Amino acid sequence: TSVYPREPEPMKELREITAKHPWNIMTTSADEGQFLNMLLKLINAKNTMEIGVYTGYSLLATALALPEDGKILAMDINRENYELGLPVIQKAGVAHKIEFKEGPALPVLD
Repeated sequence: TSVYPREPEPMKELREITAKHPWNIMTTSADEGQFLNMLLKLINAKNTMEIGVYTGYSLLATALALPEDGKILAMDINRENYELGLPVIQKAGVAHKIEFKEGPALPVLD
């Protein structure tokens, strides 16, 4: 048996959707997603920020790692790419943790 954590089914589904996208090179790898998930759990993260969401693979990894009352401020200039992954995020039951802002991150951070 492997001690390496398995990729959760919603993340696998979103990775497969993203692989069909013309800009799929921008996605986070499965290993990076698992590593991010583990780090967030180790530090007991509750609130995070993601600048550059793309289809939401690392966003989903983050949302799955956060506690039920955790929050993510997610920003991207392209809502269309985010909406490709949104059905998977909703199906995973973590959409309530995400506040998505469309546009450049700097004005939001200011």
